[in-house]
Amino acid sequence: DGISPDKGLLKSWPPDGPPVVWKAEGVGSGFSSVAVVGDKVLTMGDIGARCYIIAVSRKDGSKLWDAKVGKSEGGGGYPGPRCTPTVDGDRLYALGQLGDLVCLNTSDGKEIWRKSLSSDFGGQRGGWGYAESPLIDGDRLICTPGGKKGTMLALNKTTGETLWQS
Repeated sequence: DGISPDKGLLKSWPPDGPPVVWKAEGVGSGFSSVAVVGDKVLTMGDIGARCYIIAVSRKDGSKLWDAKVGKSEGGGGYPGPRCTPTVDGDRLYALGQLGDLVCLNTSDGKEIWRKSLSSDFGGQRGGWGYAESPLIDGDRLICTPGGKKGTMLALNKTTGETLWQS
């Protein structure tokens, strides 16, 4: 209804803005947002010629781990991944801008399974590259490889096995 029950909120920021509690460095460039889960802040970014998933500490912003997703390349003139990692229990799912889809362990970033939307499913990315976050629905991971073999795809979220492709 557009009404907040909170009281005592600031009407404007102080001249120097709110105090910075911590700042994370080395998370790369791109258009990913963050997923905050437990003691971790998870995001994606291009570092050099690679796309990474990066986990930093929620407490102080220090890097906990990183994991390579795939090569990096600009899409539509804008470099960097566009996916916000999707977390389901102890697993993280992320899609790189070139169609690399990975499932990782959230505790340490170890890879559980990997797929390529283009080579494994005949996917065809648009001008912006792949720009979605995987959707978890029960035991399924849903994503959109595009291309002549089918727009939509469902994988078993545990194994990466194809359940259906439209």
